[in-house]
Amino acid sequence: MSMHAAIGHGTGTSGADARGASAPAVRVWLNGQLTAAHEAHVSVFDRGFLFGDGVYELVRFFGGRPVGMDLHVARLARSLELARIEGFDAHSFPAICSALMRDAELRDAAVYLQVTRGAASTRTHLPPAGLAPTVFAYAMPCAGIEELATLHLCGAALVPDRRWERCEIKTVSLMGNILGMLEGQAHGAEEAIFHRDGLVSEGASTNVLIVRGGEIATPPVDSAPPILHGVMRARMIEACVDAGIRCTVRPVAVDELRSADEILLTASKRMLSSVATLDGTTVPGARGASALAPRLLDALRARVARECAPVSSPP
Repeated sequence: MSMHAAIGHGTGTSGADARGASAPAVRVWLNGQLTAAHEAHVSVFDRGFLFGDGVYELVRFFGGRPVGMDLHVARLARSLELARIEGFDAHSFPAICSALMRDAELRDAAVYLQVTRGAASTRTHLPPAGLAPTVFAYAMPCAGIEELATLHLCGAALVPDRRWERCEIKTVSLMGNILGMLEGQAHGAEEAIFHRDGLVSEGASTNVLIVRGGEIATPPVDSAPPILHGVMRARMIEACVDAGIRCTVRPVAVDELRSADEILLTASKRMLSSVATLDGTTVPGARGASALAPRLLDALRARVARECAPVSSPP
């Protein structure tokens, strides 16, 4: 028994109809080989499908070069180890990305990788020993760095963090994140900012930074419970050094977030966003002339551009 690997073509139409007659066929990476998306199959007994028993990673490419690939590999290895998923080497991720990028002839893109514990012969909570993991990946075109020069403004909502306590694992079990985003959407917000025991943890799909008095603070990744080791968060901290802006990694109280001059969000796809409204209330510095966000976006774009610059050939 098998099911089609879903990659966002929608429902009710064939792959050819969804793509259009002249569009190239989407190809994905599945268990060691490139194959047409409509021919890619995953067992209905795969533990990712039945239990959300898997991890994922997403890396951003600009001009054909990745942002923070070493950090992505380290985070993937950490997720696999903590989830006790064996049989896949995180260090093969760059080669999979290269194969997908070349095959799709993409330069500005994001590559998504998902590794589940694999498929058993039937549904059982305790996984049997010796399962081969299911490895799925695909590349999607994204905006180039020159298109990210304008700061993105968004609305956010504070949502109690009811998720489990192993948020440093980049698990495919994202129901808690999705419920938070749906709760925020009901209040007209794009993103949910989670909080627990009076402290800010992270966004449903972002890391959070606040600006107060010209300085930045962001919650530590090894907090209790820990949060996701965001790659763009790491680049943002480095960009603060480039821009001469003080950035402190420390616990951030909910009251500090509510009274912050600015609230910033980092993520691999959009890089940096500024929260214009929190729970429907305007954030004071989101559109102000003295706001740090545009300056930080310039510094972040410059750092990423340097990282993704073509390697010069020897003379």
